[in-house]
Amino acid sequence: MAEHNIAQSQSSMKTNWIPSLLVIGALFLFLPHASSAASASSDPVAPVAARTASKDALKAEVAGMEDAFCAMAKEKGLRAAFGYFAAPDVAFVDTDPRKLRGLAAVRERIGPDQPGVSLTWSAMFTDVSDDGTLGYNWGRYEWRGPGADGHPIIKGGFFLTIWKRQPDGTWRYVMDTGAPDRPGPSKG
Repeated sequence: MAEHNIAQSQSSMKTNWIPSLLVIGALFLFLPHASSAASASSDPVAPVAARTASKDALKAEVAGMEDAFCAMAKEKGLRAAFGYFAAPDVAFVDTDPRKLRGLAAVRERIGPDQPGVSLTWSAMFTDVSDDGTLGYNWGRYEWRGPGADGHPIIKGGFFLTIWKRQPDGTWRYVMDTGAPDRPGPSKG
């Protein structure tokens, strides 16, 4: 059985655009329901400013998790970072989430760290559900690695990370995916 990893596919962790659209669609379907459920149980007379400040604090937590995730990937490698920040039920849409969950999914998706390969990213937008149990970031990523000819390859695109608050209060990602940049128009 062929192992699917970064070196073999020469693509980054965050580069599958069709499944990304599915994940984004599911997120937009779920977050309104989570928000309305939270609204029904939250204090309707609580000052709007207090609710906004609380949501802003949660957004800052989720944004901070994304930053820490990327920092660990730079310092300790992709496999360590993707394993550390993963929720126990994490899944990736391109490794069949019906079969692989948790660290098995991370190992299948990431493969071993490869010399000369780096992946960096930065969130451009963060939001959280009103009940504070789900959050997401999207932004830009850059993958760098050696090409078959030894020359460096640089690829970029957009990523989406969905975070879920765990029973112990920490945030862990439950889904991570991306879409590579489309090639520019051909000249000719």
